[in-house]
Amino acid sequence: MTPTTDTIFFDSKDQRESFRYHFKTDQGFTIEFQGKKVMVLNISAGGISFYNEGFRQFDVDDITFTLDIPTMMKPPTFQVGLRILTLDQDNICHCIFERCTLEQHELIHKYVLEMQKNDLAH
Repeated sequence: MTPTTDTIFFDSKDQRESFRYHFKTDQGFTIEFQGKKVMVLNISAGGISFYNEGFRQFDVDDITFTLDIPTMMKPPTFQVGLRILTLDQDNICHCIFERCTLEQHELIHKYVLEMQKNDLAH
């Protein structure tokens, strides 16, 4: 007899292909994008989202941010490019990281996982 498994489908209009962490209201971190401070709504190894502050599709900037990963002694700091891919009907900018190293992608994955585990524990 052959074992059977359930098929799991994930239906999303989101273009990023990575698991992401959605911050609770006003609990994200801020970045500076084109001279304006914006609150990050969610993060994945592929990019971030934030509310539009007058930006346009394909706007780009170099950003710096630090992630407080609970299992790491020293929080890593990231210096990457960030490009707005889409602006949605809710006035949210969906952005992709540019010039992000493999190590940085892995650290962001770790951050997302640790944040999800922390939410489940509390």
